[in-house]
Amino acid sequence: MANKVSGVISVDDGGNSTCVVTKDCTEMFPSVKGHYGERNLTSATGKYDFIVEYKGEKYVMGTLAKYDCDMPIQMHTNSKQNDYFDMSVLVAIHQYGYMSNNLVVSVPIKMHNTEEKNGRISRLKGSHTITVNGERKTFVINDVRVAPESAVAYWIDEPQGKVRFLDIGSRTLGYATTLSEYGDLRFIDTDSGTIFGKGVEALGDAYNPKGLADFICGRLARSWGEKDKVYLLGGGALDDTLVGYIKNYFSNAEVMRNPKMANAIGMYNLGRVAFNGS
Repeated sequence: MANKVSGVISVDDGGNSTCVVTKDCTEMFPSVKGHYGERNLTSATGKYDFIVEYKGEKYVMGTLAKYDCDMPIQMHTNSKQNDYFDMSVLVAIHQYGYMSNNLVVSVPIKMHNTEEKNGRISRLKGSHTITVNGERKTFVINDVRVAPESAVAYWIDEPQGKVRFLDIGSRTLGYATTLSEYGDLRFIDTDSGTIFGKGVEALGDAYNPKGLADFICGRLARSWGEKDKVYLLGGGALDDTLVGYIKNYFSNAEVMRNPKMANAIGMYNLGRVAFNGS
């Protein structure tokens, strides 16, 4: 980061994974964290092994927390206004960002309201100091844009006409509709939303591909047509069995390229426009 002065960075701080995009990199690491506690054999040797010191506390994070932590922490709260989501963003910037950052983060569509957006902005905007694997860095977040999860994937290919997005995440199911015609883009609020607690990881042992497809597609079929163009994203879109069941409802459903990174890529593309390509 010493050679990087300023730039746009998007951080999709999900429950399972934190996805990061800049002009120089596309990275993804586990979002899981844990309190450091008393340890005798801990060292950060893997690419995504992180020992983090933040606000006077010490944590393990990433693959280190995933594989070596008694009480791993994964946030499934509706709001992202807490230190654990902040930490995902700040570690991402420490590792892959700039001294001066124009940041894009996200919240679920159902939480894309003034209170949540302003809350995230106030927590993240400004100067931050954080230590990762013994390296202490101070950097600045100049400005923050808060994008709606799921819908932001529009900015990858900017498809024309009416298009649906179904985002099968670890903690939530997001769905969105965009309408692009005559040079105008509309996000259709009445055909977009979030279902909390029904993500693949949130369901745990109750996860069943057919059951999940029937649950979400049965709801969406009230307003989504069988022949509508539906783009699938999120980690759940990597489950071929689940995708097959979804296609029983929406025959034109298509898995996006790199579906786990789709939100972050769309966020970065949006950020380049919002920040004038800086």
